[in-house]
Amino acid sequence: MMYAMKNAANHPPVSLGLGGDGDEIAAITEVERRFGVRLDYVDARHWVTVGDVFTALKQALPSEQANDSGTWLLFAKAIPNETGVDPEQVTSDTLLLGKALFDMRIVLVVASILGVSLAIVRYM
Repeated sequence: MMYAMKNAANHPPVSLGLGGDGDEIAAITEVERRFGVRLDYVDARHWVTVGDVFTALKQALPSEQANDSGTWLLFAKAIPNETGVDPEQVTSDTLLLGKALFDMRIVLVVASILGVSLAIVRYM
């Protein structure tokens, strides 16, 4: 019964529930691992939704794979791997972080941990 209540409250998920405790790094790493690519983190500071990360993934993939309908399905299974959100409920509008948790400082920490050199101090 507890699962049903949790599941019902998460249709569709507003957020993947990533939140600055390292699971966001694991989520991006899992996407890269499953597709055998390295995402370009130049625009990572602008990644707010699952669709933003999917766009970055498509840019890293060969065009045939980027445009394949199965690519979204595989991606939707990879991105929520750490949080347990139902992949079938993930949409391009699903937030990476909860609304209350989204903070540019979290994005900066993630970017720095991933080794991204971002000159965005002026935005703070």
